Amino acid sequence: MSVRATPFHARAAEANGGNSWIARNGFTLAREYCGAREEALAARMGAVMADISWRWRVMLEGPRTAEFLSRLTTRDAGVLEPGHAHKALWLTDAGGYRGAGVIARYGRDSYLLAAAACDAAWIGDAAQRFDVSLRDVSESEGGLGIIGPAATALIADVGLDATLEPLAFRKMFWRGLDVVISRWGEHGGFEVWCAADDGVVVWDRLMKVGQSFGLLPAGSDATDILDMEAGVARPSRDYEAASDGLAAEPSPKMLRLERLIEDDHLHFNGRAAYRAAQPKQRLVGIALDSETPFADTILYRDGATVGRMLTSLYSPALRRAIGFGRIDASAAVPGTKLSVMPAPDANAIWAHVTDLPFLAAPAPIGA
Repeated sequence: MSVRATPFHARAAEANGGNSWIARNGFTLAREYCGAREEALAARMGAVMADISWRWRVMLEGPRTAEFLSRLTTRDAGVLEPGHAHKALWLTDAGGYRGAGVIARYGRDSYLLAAAACDAAWIGDAAQRFDVSLRDVSESEGGLGIIGPAATALIADVGLDATLEPLAFRKMFWRGLDVVISRWGEHGGFEVWCAADDGVVVWDRLMKVGQSFGLLPAGSDATDILDMEAGVARPSRDYEAASDGLAAEPSPKMLRLERLIEDDHLHFNGRAAYRAAQPKQRLVGIALDSETPFADTILYRDGATVGRMLTSLYSPALRRAIGFGRIDASAAVPGTKLSVMPAPDANAIWAHVTDLPFLAAPAPIGA
């Protein structure tokens, strides 16, 4: 797969003094600018700006688009009004998790699907049966996420709509540019979407106004920390989504994603199998009594193996290592004491199961 630059790459390269990069969904992103810990803390005290152009985004259009999305995903897309969105899953025929994303209604027969991972073949094949067309806009548009307690004030000062409710979006003509401002993220902030050719102008405008709010660019390492603190597990990083249409795992119940499934939505793909599933393990938050992360290690309870640590990172806000674990349901109770054995001849590191999120999003400044 070739690696592409996002619309903000020129400015990111100027700010990325360490020349540290990572590829995500085929796009190159800065890993950090001034340091992941500093950037993650800035998101809790002021504001950061993250390049989210790597998200997979497709427009779905046709008279049966609402019907299609309602059959594909775990929520009824037909109830959305234009300018609003919801988050939903799509499952395999056997009820396994394939993907999750934002479904945003642009018009009567026009929707946007935005997700952390591409699933074009599965969704495209299903869409054909409903005469729904897919148009990938991942390269033609770019997006910047504005996160932090100063985000609302910054967005207002720059002349965009800071009154948006969560999961709403609005098209705007912003000083000569067509943009979309949305509130689809998990961190209580905003997103600004623009044409690829306008990326540098949008970056410069936000950074110029953001100086008075202490705005910093944030790389992928910092946003990974913020995701984990918010209790957001990501496909490919924290678990592998099902790629086989008949796979029953990972179960949405194991991944703690039941909140994205409407109980009264009766006809989505994989519903019966999902309801019948009884996974023996659950995804949980793990807080370590250590500043050293321990990823991909066995978790013990009273000397017996109960699961495995998945991704683990240092949280500068909590001043400790945290992570996600996949453990037996019997041990997945907040407060359960566990241990990690980093090496056969090393002392055990104590840990405990914790509620998710680890940290709530900070309240807006002035709220």
